[in-house]
Amino acid sequence: MTYGCNNVESAAEELMKWTKMGPKWRKAVQLCIEAVEDRATPEEARKAFEAAAREEGVLRSSD
Repeated sequence: MTYGCNNVESAAEELMKWTKMGPKWRKAVQLCIEAVEDRATPEEARKAFEAAAREEGVLRSSD
């Protein structure tokens, strides 16, 4: 199954479903919150989300 996130809110919702809540996950959650509050950019949140997805083992390859 593939899930696509196209906004910060859906990325944050997806993060809440994951089992690994390590440092990259925490950073992604924090940046999603900050992006919603206009204290971080969506691009910063996207990069953190991708790093957390790699850590979780769910980032789909672009190949």
